[in-house]
Amino acid sequence: MIIRLLLMVFLLSAPAWGSDNSDDLFNSLKKQQEALVVKVIASDRIVLEDGRHIRLIGIGSIGVPPHKYAKYDDKGHVIEEPQEPTIPLEEQALTYAQELLENKKVRLEFDVDAGDTSSGYSYAYVYLPDGRMANAELLRMGFVKLRIVPPNVKYEDDLRAAYQEAKKEKRGIEGE
Repeated sequence: MIIRLLLMVFLLSAPAWGSDNSDDLFNSLKKQQEALVVKVIASDRIVLEDGRHIRLIGIGSIGVPPHKYAKYDDKGHVIEEPQEPTIPLEEQALTYAQELLENKKVRLEFDVDAGDTSSGYSYAYVYLPDGRMANAELLRMGFVKLRIVPPNVKYEDDLRAAYQEAKKEKRGIEGE
């Protein structure tokens, strides 16, 4: 019985072997990879050691921290502004994402739509060395928005649960 099943799988997949797209077929079946994160661009985007840019599936950044421009007096000296007692949420989100991901060996898991060649980003669920999904951790802390875009819905329930936890606990953007 098992031999028949293996033979059937072998015969059904044989036409793909002779096609010019056999490498594409192999790569599309490869849904997981390990990689080193070298930079966090935003709370939902990272750069890998090999130069690839990854957008984390199911989440959206709340924005980049506001840039603080120096003000000058009429003599060209910098006017010192008083420090704000609170740190902007965008800055907190970026800092948390950097601490969570930068210089970490992560596991990438791709869903149905693995990327957008026009933007240069691949889409992935990103798993930390301890097994937690970074996408869900950022949501759980309230540092990103929930952004489910079909067809990438494999972990939609997990992401929604993390979002609901942040909302219930009034964390991050859900606490404002």
